[in-house]
Amino acid sequence: MTRTWKSIEEMRRGMMLMLQGTPYFAWQLPDGSYRPCQQIAQLKRFEVGIYDGTHTAGFYSIRPDNLTRWGAIDYDAHGTMGADRWRDRAQHAFDLLAKRLPEVWLLESSPGGFHVDVFAEALMPADDMQRILREVEPDKDVEVFPKQTTLDARKPNAKGSLLRFPGYHQLKRTWARFLARSGHIQDVEGVTPAPKPGWYEKPSDAARFESLYQQVTRGLHLTSTGQRFNAMQKIVGRLKGRTLDEAIAVDVHDRFYNQHHAQIKTPIEKSRAYFLTWFRKAAPCNILPDYPVTEVEESWIAALPPIKDVPHDRLAATVRLFFSAKKHSDKTGREFCMSLPLIAERLGVSIASASNYRNACYRVGLIEMVKRGSYVDGKASTYKTGKMWPK
Repeated sequence: MTRTWKSIEEMRRGMMLMLQGTPYFAWQLPDGSYRPCQQIAQLKRFEVGIYDGTHTAGFYSIRPDNLTRWGAIDYDAHGTMGADRWRDRAQHAFDLLAKRLPEVWLLESSPGGFHVDVFAEALMPADDMQRILREVEPDKDVEVFPKQTTLDARKPNAKGSLLRFPGYHQLKRTWARFLARSGHIQDVEGVTPAPKPGWYEKPSDAARFESLYQQVTRGLHLTSTGQRFNAMQKIVGRLKGRTLDEAIAVDVHDRFYNQHHAQIKTPIEKSRAYFLTWFRKAAPCNILPDYPVTEVEESWIAALPPIKDVPHDRLAATVRLFFSAKKHSDKTGREFCMSLPLIAERLGVSIASASNYRNACYRVGLIEMVKRGSYVDGKASTYKTGKMWPK
């Protein structure tokens, strides 16, 4: 695997430069299109996936306040000009811009296409950034970012144009490649957060609870007595990873209980006590910090044999998750556990695909199961290291 970035730390710095305090970004979908996302915390949560290529982010080149810290020239191969000519033009632009701005990147964004990404020390009006780039590349057939110099912040879809973050292209299945760099901005996070767009409304506590309740009770309807036990355990499993607040857990229990009291014989106080006991003991399925991969582990991953119907990059990403889970187990003294929902969420795949990748880890001798969990109620399976686990 030829990753774009040498380390997660270096990649993280690049993301902060391109995020530039904007309250949203976008995920690239398998068809190459993008889906906007307002949950900035996902960049940290899925940074291993961005590094490994299972996820790809895109960043907007203009903020809601019409300021920007970065711009780009996109030399996308088109017409009759060959790739070498496009690269020469990109190199020329890079050389000129490196004399004017404190940090500049030259990348082969995909085969035959090149990006020149530029960064300023501080925020500037978007039209100033666009002007600087157009002075270097006046050809209107070549795109520059930001494309817009102002946004109508009252409109939810008015986010401006976005550029793919250097990494893996989900449709073309190719990696971006750095060709040259100039300069190094020290204070990558030293920008004032962008104001919330005019259409943004912070959800109330009641709205947050309603959203949580709908997620954890989806598809659960009691039609007769004797169904409370299984339903409540499923709710507990779905709550783990979404909240650790026992007061919220009690509110969820009580609302569900009262909605189905005609089908429940257990007194509410007793049912609530059972529920809290399960909540405190349930194995989490979505809380797992990322730990750095050692050189020995990377060598082991590089030597993985090909497995039919299992892409190497997805298998490698799954293996890294198990490495992190084992290190977390060793550090905390907890069981070595991993759930299919976690694998599915971190890799952006279905439960069925997550199960396929987990099973591939059995086949290469990485892990052995100790106790099977359940992807329905969120309980994580527990494991032990297999015969081929790297020492």
